[in-house]
Amino acid sequence: MSVDIKEEIANYLLNNCFLMGNVDTTREKYYYVINHEESFRQIFLPIGYTLVIHRNLRVVQLINNHGTGRVVLKKYESIILLIFRLLYVEKRESLSTSEDRVFVTVEEIKNEYEKLSLPRKFDKVFLEESVRNIKKYNLIQVVDRLLEMDAKIQIYPSVMLAMPDTNISKAYEETAKLLAQYENSEEGDEG
Repeated sequence: MSVDIKEEIANYLLNNCFLMGNVDTTREKYYYVINHEESFRQIFLPIGYTLVIHRNLRVVQLINNHGTGRVVLKKYESIILLIFRLLYVEKRESLSTSEDRVFVTVEEIKNEYEKLSLPRKFDKVFLEESVRNIKKYNLIQVVDRLLEMDAKIQIYPSVMLAMPDTNISKAYEETAKLLAQYENSEEGDEG
């Protein structure tokens, strides 16, 4: 029994929230949605979802109209997500306009994390635990094994959509402000 391509893509979006147009494994699906946009809108409308296409980022996003089904991240996962967003904004501003891939190293993530002086120390286990959920929702892709400081992680443009929509400069300021809230925090891991 063959699965219909629309059914396959619809299920992918329901499970992953984002569909990337600049990632080899999802490029075909992205363009299929772009070429059949109205059809996909009709699929999701009756079940309370809105399909949003961010052509400038080459990202298709699925949003629940009722605000349910949101991922609840642990405190440190949220911090790492904010760091990814901050690094994405910084790197994106410095890249040429034709470059659409943003890579960071474990060392860059560690440096941003350590600026916060949090009680939990940054190490390989901590990073792997933190990226597990973030990776699942097409926000990043681990390129290298996270054993060395020069190991790379690709940050997808969808990281900008995982939080409220803003322009890049404003996003940088808001992300820095949110990260500052966690500075010297003594609370537990959940939160």
